[in-house]
Amino acid sequence: MKEKLNKIAFSLIMLTFCIFSTSIIFDTERLYASENAESVLIKKVSESYTKKFCNSIGFGLSKESAMNFSLNENNKVFNKRKEFNSINKELLADKIAISVIEKCGYPINLSGEKGILEFKTYYLSKDQESTVTK
Repeated sequence: MKEKLNKIAFSLIMLTFCIFSTSIIFDTERLYASENAESVLIKKVSESYTKKFCNSIGFGLSKESAMNFSLNENNKVFNKRKEFNSINKELLADKIAISVIEKCGYPINLSGEKGILEFKTYYLSKDQESTVTK
């Protein structure tokens, strides 16, 4: 019985040691810093855009109408944030294209890498148009 208790105690000590040693070895502050403010904003904008676009498609809007509506709505929401104007448009377009094709690519007849590239190009052109007309 005493031998069994010693094994359990030893196992608990080793488990505790493993947990604490990994937190010492990996600098968690540096890991969190790798996800900078821009990537967080890109993620938020992408999720918001995708939700608006896919819902618009679901309600029966055309691809162009859904694109215009989603761009306008996202610009209204995020233009108030100063970081939004300096956001990397290429990264944002990549994230949006991937997300849209995954969530609602089928109704707009887009899928795979070709669909992602096509949607990204279309998004960037529409974004450029909306920036020029402001």
